[in-house]
Amino acid sequence: MNGSIEKLLRPILHAIGTTAVVLLALQIPTTGQELPRSLAKQSDVEAYVNELTGFGRLDPENKLYERIDVNDRHTPFLHRQIHGKKGAWSVKIKDVRLKLKSAIPGYKDKYLRTFEVLIDPNTGHLLRITSTCDVNDPNMLPEPPAEVAEAIMKKRNEIYHGFPPDPPKINFLDALDAVGTKGIGSPFLAKEIRALYVMESSRPGTRWGWNPRPVWVITLRGLPYRPLKHMPRDVPDEEFMPIWWRNRIRNVVDAVTGQVLFATTIPHPLPPKTDANQPQQD
Repeated sequence: MNGSIEKLLRPILHAIGTTAVVLLALQIPTTGQELPRSLAKQSDVEAYVNELTGFGRLDPENKLYERIDVNDRHTPFLHRQIHGKKGAWSVKIKDVRLKLKSAIPGYKDKYLRTFEVLIDPNTGHLLRITSTCDVNDPNMLPEPPAEVAEAIMKKRNEIYHGFPPDPPKINFLDALDAVGTKGIGSPFLAKEIRALYVMESSRPGTRWGWNPRPVWVITLRGLPYRPLKHMPRDVPDEEFMPIWWRNRIRNVVDAVTGQVLFATTIPHPLPPKTDANQPQQD
């Protein structure tokens, strides 16, 4: 805390007791920078998106900038803030191949990808990053509705609290690199990639718990799935663990240090022909 501000607040803190001191001690960590208040010009948006994502290294030639109204019913805990947001910047980077620092020199991504980045022009918040490729996978089911995902995540004591107040120290491509080298799943093998930059906490109230911290939540979808024949049981793979559980993984990466905090397959997509209003089983 700034010394002059602390001096001014000292009598106030003394008057209202130790609770305020505890709350100040638990303040959300910041990176020392501030998100831009406005991104009205396309040139500002381009520089800002490159800072957040590192996409400049992909050498994109085909970019599309649009102002759109956002549709979102799948982001747990935050969809109410995102859905219906008007005039958000949509930045599409088309026909690029993924390039990561840890890749073998000369390695060529086999998928031709299109990335879309959504930015709130008023706050600078990164609403989401998605990528698709030129390959269709019938086993890549839609993500569950936000309310279903929230219910499952709450059972595991994981919550998204909101958008971070500062830009990430680790950009998206570097976080994706961390997933490939220290997490679970290869970004190069994923047919779709979805990413959020959020304040997240896990297992609050336990000795393993964390206060809300800025993280990259990166979901790899359409991964090659492996047979489960090594597991002793008498039921087929698809009944024991369906393909659409095994072909996706969600990694959570500390956006300050680049450490992969954990990886999980939840929340799972809903089974085919399942009523979205029914609670998901875990």
